[in-house]
Amino acid sequence: MHEITLTSAEAGQRLDRYLRKLLPKVPLGAIFRLLRQGDIRVDGKKVGGDLRLVEGMRVTLRVPEADIKTAPAVGPENDADEPDVLDLLPSTDAMAATRRRNEAPLPPPRIVFRDDQVLVVSKPAGLAVHPGTKQEHSLTGWLAAQRVGVRTATFAPAPAHRLDRGTSGLVVIGLTPDALRGLTAAFREGTVAKVYLAVVHGVPERAEGSITAPLWQEPETDPRSAKVVVDQRGQAARTDYEVVKRGRHMALLRVVPHSGRQHQIRAHLSHIGHPILGDHRYGSIAEVGPGFCLHAGELAFPHPRTEKMVRCTDPMPREFHRLIDS
Repeated sequence: MHEITLTSAEAGQRLDRYLRKLLPKVPLGAIFRLLRQGDIRVDGKKVGGDLRLVEGMRVTLRVPEADIKTAPAVGPENDADEPDVLDLLPSTDAMAATRRRNEAPLPPPRIVFRDDQVLVVSKPAGLAVHPGTKQEHSLTGWLAAQRVGVRTATFAPAPAHRLDRGTSGLVVIGLTPDALRGLTAAFREGTVAKVYLAVVHGVPERAEGSITAPLWQEPETDPRSAKVVVDQRGQAARTDYEVVKRGRHMALLRVVPHSGRQHQIRAHLSHIGHPILGDHRYGSIAEVGPGFCLHAGELAFPHPRTEKMVRCTDPMPREFHRLIDS
């Protein structure tokens, strides 16, 4: 018999969803059978999977220990004596991947804002937010190595949104279940303001403009071709831009996406004939390093606990200045 006393990290979830995370090796049908048989009980009683969990409840499980996911061993949630601990711990998987490919290591993410609920970091270009088949290192992999936030068998701090691997800049992370729920809701409801900087091929004729073109995601794409295209079958999308600086063959743009579609800025700028430097998938032929010249430089969001706006800025990479002045 295994007994778990629930904390605030599990509170508010449905029991069946909690059990799916706690028992990742057990099929959902088998979990419901264990509930019906009374092999899983809450406060000593047989219950249904739709029960909402409350802090302090006792969940007892008559299942093999090997089936139960255990919480990772972590340090303190917020050690006041080590305010810069995150800057000192590089991602172990990033280091390993670098050794295998004999490449210069990517710099670790840099802390921009931190409290006990939220972490905002500056992600380097070339680092994926989530791991994938061809992405051996990621922001979530780096985050897993850090001593920060609430960690249980069913929750770990995680980014509240995505940023393309080739894009640098600000990413906001929820450190507690409530914070992550609040942040993802803010992104979904459009209460988050985002501003990007992009170096593009060519110079737009107009000093500012608005691109309103529907975006369609191709169901099957070659990794070398555009994943998102302008197509009437797609979803409505709007991107505003302003020319900040003009070069001889390129321009620096301040870009504000209003719709939050996947690859929106990349597809829209390519659509008007000004692809982002280094973005080979959307028409660039330039080589600019591990990513491309798109930087998430400003982010404003309601704090998930206080609801006050948190405003973060991140200076654009020095490479952008060099390119636009060349």
